[in-house]
Amino acid sequence: MKPTNLPKNSNRNMTFKYAFISVTLFLCGYCTTAQTTAYPETNNSITLPASQKYYKSNLYKSLWGEHYRKEWHTPVKFFKTSLDTLAGGLIPYETGGGRQTKTIRLRDKEERKYVFRSIDKNLGNALPEITRGTFIESFANDQVTFAHPYGALIIGPLAEAAGIYHTNPEIYFLPKQNALKSFNDSSGNTLYLFEQLPDEDWATASNFGNSKKITGTENLLEKLLEDNDNTVDQKAFVRARLFDMIIGDWARHEDNWRWASFKEDKKTRYVPIPRDRDNALSKFDGSLLKMVKGIAGASHLQTFTPGLPNPITFNYPARYLDHHLINELTLAEWITIANNLKTRITDDIIDAAVKKLPPEVYSLSGPQIAFNIKSRKNLLDSYAKNYYEYLSKVVEITGSAKHELFEIKRLSETETQIEISKISNKGDEKDVPYYSRIFNHLETEEVRLYGIDGNDKYIITGNVNRSLKVRLIGGPGEDVYEDLSVIKTSNRKTLIYDDNKNDIKKSGSARLHLSTDSAVHAYKYD
Repeated sequence: MKPTNLPKNSNRNMTFKYAFISVTLFLCGYCTTAQTTAYPETNNSITLPASQKYYKSNLYKSLWGEHYRKEWHTPVKFFKTSLDTLAGGLIPYETGGGRQTKTIRLRDKEERKYVFRSIDKNLGNALPEITRGTFIESFANDQVTFAHPYGALIIGPLAEAAGIYHTNPEIYFLPKQNALKSFNDSSGNTLYLFEQLPDEDWATASNFGNSKKITGTENLLEKLLEDNDNTVDQKAFVRARLFDMIIGDWARHEDNWRWASFKEDKKTRYVPIPRDRDNALSKFDGSLLKMVKGIAGASHLQTFTPGLPNPITFNYPARYLDHHLINELTLAEWITIANNLKTRITDDIIDAAVKKLPPEVYSLSGPQIAFNIKSRKNLLDSYAKNYYEYLSKVVEITGSAKHELFEIKRLSETETQIEISKISNKGDEKDVPYYSRIFNHLETEEVRLYGIDGNDKYIITGNVNRSLKVRLIGGPGEDVYEDLSVIKTSNRKTLIYDDNKNDIKKSGSARLHLSTDSAVHAYKYD
């Protein structure tokens, strides 16, 4: 079906835009002044820029961005490192990385893991095969300069002050050496960011909470659905997400998190460890680049300025994770966390953190970065309110494969309380709910409750004129639904999705969606 709200010449205009961008991009590909320079070197150090390949003409830079080119091209003195002595001695066991970064994974004698990640990257590797060797690949690789080559050095001290788990990156030049073994030719003589790899047992690392078992997001999500004794520390996650807004880190997708686990009686609590801070402090300038972002729907690529123009679009890559893991806290709790961060991250701490940049490049962008961080920190409560309101419009809450009691209490015209409690294998209901939140109808339009699996029980009570919409999505177990509520002005505020193998007692306010197709009550995280 063709859109009816577009002008007749819209397709022609769009085609012209794409053609204009492609031609300009092709022509600007030749506006390059490549440089190769030899720099001083001693036995212990080497002076060199992060890269020598991002020199472009003024025309190119005005169209596609100046970014952090000066920082990439400025020579900096780096220490050389030896794997025999670094962190007490390290053994490389794997090379690779994503489609963009060269990596070396290493372990020490205690089996703790570390990683080298190349400072320079190759974004063209993420493009389709057909673009390889073309000006499109060349352009993509040039956009590495939107990231500050040494920005990761700033984050650790700020995260420490904020009370957020973090790595402590350092930058080394890794010469070719016997300790690299078979990786010598492919990985030696390269500038790397070196840090701990948050994985498995890091009981010796206070910056990871001394956790004995650190896991990835995929495993975390499985654990949460398996058992209601597994929970995420939602306050810690909100703290980390607000911190992302302060430092302008827009790329917080699932693989950019690890999770420290802590056993507490029979329960396990998971606390976030943010990782891979390459995209913090990003700059997306250039007149045509801004146009391309709009066409591509990449509005989350926001330049690191003194303010955050749109917290909702900025956080787009993290939308699934945020909706799944932040569903219990109130606005007051969000604001409390924001104000606590404002208190903890003082201006002096910000200044000291930014001075972790190499002194050769600090004068180029350090003072402005410090100013931007301070400004964003001071505005953090407004970002918290904005993003909380977005997440609270439609809230998803999952049970687990265990048995659970879901209680939906329509308290008044403006409030609905939802509580979830455990049900034992013998059918005993726990007195204290493990989930509880009162929803304000001015903030929340709809709540979706997923039973996942197990023999669950849903009880809906209350006699009100109006209320929010609640969807009850049972699982493959044998569930019980008791709708005792009355909503006088609407008959479509309780919707039940399940099959016919359940005990359902409904009022006039409920509507049933029953089917033998398991898709009617399936839960899909994304």
